[in-house]
Amino acid sequence: MLTSYLFLIAGFVCGVCLLQSQPALPPLWPALCLPICFFVLSHWYFRKILSVFIALTIGFSWASWHAHSRMADRLNPELEQQVIEIKGLITDLPQSTRFGTRFLFIPDPAPRQRLPRKIQLQWYGLPDRVNAGERWHFLVKLKQVHGQSNPGSFDLESWFLQQGIGATGTVKSGTLLPGQGAWLHRIRAHLRTHILHALPDAPYRGVMIALTVGDQGAILQEQWQRFAATGITHLISISGLHITLLAAIAAAICSWIWRRLPYLAARFAAQRAALIAGVITAFCYCLLAGMAVPTQRTLFMLAITAACLWRTQPSALSAIWATALLVTVIIDPFAVLSIGFWLSYLTVGALLWAGSNQLGMETKWKTWISAQTTATLASAPILLVIFGQLPLVSPLANAFAIPIVSIFVTPLALAGLLDPSGYLLYGAERLFAATDYLLKWCATLPGLTFNMPNTLTLLPAAFGVMLLLLPRGMPARYLGIICCLPLFISSPNSVLQGQYRVTVLDVGQGLAVLVQTTNHRLLFDTGQLPNGDRVLLPALRSSQIHQLDGLILSHNDQDHIGAAVPLLSNIPTNIIWHSLPDKHLLWEQHPTDKFPRQACQTGKTWLWDQVRFSLIWPDPQFRGNTDNAKGCVLLVDNGLHKLLIPADIGVHEEARLIEQGLGKIDILLVPHHGSKTSSSLQFVEQTMPQYAIFSVGYLNRFGHPKPEIIARYAAAQAQNLRTDQSGALIFDVGQEIKLSSWRQNSPHYWSTDAKVVTDIASYLSPRIKPLSQAPR
Repeated sequence: MLTSYLFLIAGFVCGVCLLQSQPALPPLWPALCLPICFFVLSHWYFRKILSVFIALTIGFSWASWHAHSRMADRLNPELEQQVIEIKGLITDLPQSTRFGTRFLFIPDPAPRQRLPRKIQLQWYGLPDRVNAGERWHFLVKLKQVHGQSNPGSFDLESWFLQQGIGATGTVKSGTLLPGQGAWLHRIRAHLRTHILHALPDAPYRGVMIALTVGDQGAILQEQWQRFAATGITHLISISGLHITLLAAIAAAICSWIWRRLPYLAARFAAQRAALIAGVITAFCYCLLAGMAVPTQRTLFMLAITAACLWRTQPSALSAIWATALLVTVIIDPFAVLSIGFWLSYLTVGALLWAGSNQLGMETKWKTWISAQTTATLASAPILLVIFGQLPLVSPLANAFAIPIVSIFVTPLALAGLLDPSGYLLYGAERLFAATDYLLKWCATLPGLTFNMPNTLTLLPAAFGVMLLLLPRGMPARYLGIICCLPLFISSPNSVLQGQYRVTVLDVGQGLAVLVQTTNHRLLFDTGQLPNGDRVLLPALRSSQIHQLDGLILSHNDQDHIGAAVPLLSNIPTNIIWHSLPDKHLLWEQHPTDKFPRQACQTGKTWLWDQVRFSLIWPDPQFRGNTDNAKGCVLLVDNGLHKLLIPADIGVHEEARLIEQGLGKIDILLVPHHGSKTSSSLQFVEQTMPQYAIFSVGYLNRFGHPKPEIIARYAAAQAQNLRTDQSGALIFDVGQEIKLSSWRQNSPHYWSTDAKVVTDIASYLSPRIKPLSQAPR
């Protein structure tokens, strides 16, 4: 009976996962009819076998219905980039950014315009102009949800789908309206203000805010990098671990008090009173987090576990775990897209698996070490897939950080919310400061990061982890080590001698190009500052690149070199070519003795794996007045096909390159993102590119690329490609040029350019077409 129940739940969850993996949404009516057909058939043939397929189709249909509803709530493309008036309510806590304030907005229903139920707005300028719970009248310019698409990077469009955000936009002007709402978020805003006043200059006040009201915006970037390097980022929020431990502490205190009060103990069982206290505590803590989606999942799991324990009849732990999983997926079919969902449930499942396999009783400290080892082993394959690396110092850091932060710092900080003196908050902040002192020491330990292996090795590794968690003495236990050995085998290099691979990363309005040969790696520019942790590092790790042979910083524009600081802090680089000033801030943070550097200059050439790299600009005799005119220009040639990366040079610099005999180019990064100041007619006719690539941001404020520039390259029979439409572009250049785009390599139905299929014939037909070469 238990096995059948678990198989039915597995079938439903697999059906939901199957729908969420579709590149395009299937039509809704066949998905709703399939469960009925299977249900009818199950009454005559193979009832037990078909019951699993019924559960799978029901899960698929349930997720399909929710996905159609969520996608229908997206912004109408006809309203994109139009200035419209909206009235509504600010929900959640506004976040201060480098350029202003970002916040969530729920517009009032309007009879003439259908807007999404939830919109993320950005108001540039002075921060803190809006507060949670206020009603505003805005003039806004909206656009569809859109995220950058790159190998290994975070899928922002998937996150928008999970959060139910149907549009983004910028505020042109606003007027505060009378009336207030969202009482919960107003309370959270008041508590955040209390913490800011109680800890005005404390370095870790951002961590206190994150642990109490779930707002991570005040945590310093340097601190985030250290938390990630030591593997404790899951602790710096109102996470499932904190909610569970706090509920357990409340339940234990309630049980201890209840048993010592005969009047209460005689009328109501202490165990049930403890369950109620634990669930109420978890619910209140989730309210402090604004009932965010991850905290809701934890609350569901705890409530279901408490309901199962409430019953007088014993329940199998696997049944409780599976029921909590089922209810979570039923309530939120988009949960399976979340990293936290899988980390939470699979880690708990591994702990239950390991605990059920224990033989005899162990001391408390051995139990703690065993649980820590189990959690680390179970989460390792997922963390490797998602983040591309696993800090091997993580078990050590978590061994002391988990008990300190969850059992001492968090309860003390929560008690400090009710303390007008601020002493409790200060004590919690100082205790975390001592914890971070130990984390800094852990971060200095050398060579303690396990990097991304071949993805195909992760499935046998997961099976090996299950074997390793079996009790001691089991004959097959150490076969798990053999299953994990492929993790340490690096995948063969697919770039042969005389070939090179070009990856034009989707960094928004900016530029970052990775060039790989058989044994060398070169990065040309880095894009803007936020792209360091979001794009560059994940992309390099997914390509198993942990050191650069060269870095070119073309010129002193933030959209080209802004992310150089986090890049150089994490990726060793043999040499830097640049055209930056001698007293640039970058050189103060990364001196020459750590990263040797040379100025870009015409005539500098080198040969890597039979592929020639040449710097053909700037010319020292040319007197340019701008940083763009002095920018580095790189030419890559394997004797068959040429790649040109001209950064942001203008028409005058293009003319000088033509005078030097530039010649035909096969792959061209269009100068200055397709602006009017570059790509002269003479330059286009001289280069005659087969591929013209525009590295631009989605609906960027500069209007790049300009229509006349696009038409100019199209007239030269070039295939125009845009990173905002295709995501990262990957060229494998050998005897021929093979092109692929990341959006086509990993398509999803929630992507901005994806279409919802309305008929079954269209869905069954091929939906993904490879990028073809331009006609010559």
